Amino acid sequence: MDEMGIQAEFPNQGHGSLSEFFIQRPIWTWEPLRTLYIVYFFCYMTFIYIPIRALVCIPRCGRPRPSWSWKKSVMVSLIRSCTILICKTRIMLPGQPAVGEPKVRKSKFVRIDPKDVLPAEPEKHGDILRGELRRAMKLQGTKVEPTSGFFVAKNGEMAPQDIHAQPGERLLVHLHGGAYWLGSAQEHYPSAKFCRSLLDHVQSEERMPRRAFLIEYRLARHNQYDKGSYPAALMDTLLAYIYLVRTCGFRPENIVLSGDSSGGNLALALCRFLRDEKVEGMPRSLLLLSPWCDVSRSHSGPLRAPNHFSTTVLNRECDIIDASQLYRNSAMCPLLGRLPASEAYTNPYLSPVSLQLDPQGPSSTPHWGFEGFPARTLICTGSAELNAEQHVTLAYRMAEGTQRGRPICSGDSLTADEEAQGCSWRHQYPRSTHWLTLHDEALRDCTTSAVPPLEDREVVLDGVIDGIHIYPMFSWFEPERTQALQRIAAWIQASFD
Repeated sequence: MDEMGIQAEFPNQGHGSLSEFFIQRPIWTWEPLRTLYIVYFFCYMTFIYIPIRALVCIPRCGRPRPSWSWKKSVMVSLIRSCTILICKTRIMLPGQPAVGEPKVRKSKFVRIDPKDVLPAEPEKHGDILRGELRRAMKLQGTKVEPTSGFFVAKNGEMAPQDIHAQPGERLLVHLHGGAYWLGSAQEHYPSAKFCRSLLDHVQSEERMPRRAFLIEYRLARHNQYDKGSYPAALMDTLLAYIYLVRTCGFRPENIVLSGDSSGGNLALALCRFLRDEKVEGMPRSLLLLSPWCDVSRSHSGPLRAPNHFSTTVLNRECDIIDASQLYRNSAMCPLLGRLPASEAYTNPYLSPVSLQLDPQGPSSTPHWGFEGFPARTLICTGSAELNAEQHVTLAYRMAEGTQRGRPICSGDSLTADEEAQGCSWRHQYPRSTHWLTLHDEALRDCTTSAVPPLEDREVVLDGVIDGIHIYPMFSWFEPERTQALQRIAAWIQASFD
């Protein structure tokens, strides 16, 4: 869809202050106001908010979801409040990945120098850094930088110190979440703990992954657009992936690529780049935990007229991430950098399931731009998530171009009885007349013109009733967490059968 069409539905699609995602630096980021606000926050939370929430959540009728335990209800509210504190004060933000080797206990740190991956002559870097990646690099002024990662093993085990793959070794490659401006791959962060727990559940067989590699990509920062804004994270992830394949010797067909939240978005972008530019082989399988697959507001609706069908509205009190403009713009403003807001709606590398993608372009039905993706995909979601609808859209769009035509539903099978086309393109969500006309023409063209054949891919949508954002990563969200880990482990094992 062209920018003028988006402008009619979603105003302020320009750069900088003309972007709907623009955000001024909060006054609470300046000292001494930051310290005063933090003191106020902890006093308020300790003496007022938490005691009141604890009392309100004693009866089930006072909990965001009646099925939740008292502990789940309080923890969800507490974490959501802490995310607002981070947005207002910008404390606890990790720096860019360290150049030096960090202290590790049971993981193996790996520093990846671009010289080990890219051609020696800078003028030949375009052989790998091309296409969409090169376009965005030029617009942002992004440079190639060294990156890093960590090998981890099961809980209680030391990661092997040899970075090279054993013959036929399988590997889990994980991309951490954090809305592109939070999080880390280091061993004490939730993503590393999740990988260790998942490896605990995978059967100890020679053909199963024995270790995981977490990529430490650059993070987006306000007013430092050449440092970590899109496509810096994609560039780092691509270099790390090529390093694992060419230097460490892991074969693409032996790799399970996974990501949580924004890491899921990044995993989808990496697969798209590998498909488009063919610089390396596609990983065997794709595991997505609550992927942030629409960074625009196409599902939730414009600020002036939010879509009341949207889970962003329906679940605003039920998830650990906040539905406010402050939270979204705190992430989107540094992520887009010098790019206009319209990129969030029209660029499938950023929003692969945006409802404003060109219905007659590469992301049109029936493949929706996912042809050539990994043969097996598992998408984990929960019905209490803000972004639950995005995950349903993603699953049905990825599956529409397959021979089966719809995803396999596992877990609580939340959408098993839903109409497939309705889930893939969202009839009940507002579109311009121009978009609807183009979409109908694209549907007619599917039956009259040459389109890529339906593929033998498998897409699984694993849904959990009342599950929150990335719930498999929280030890207090039981028994759903353990049950999800068991299903994921079984899916990984089936991938290599």
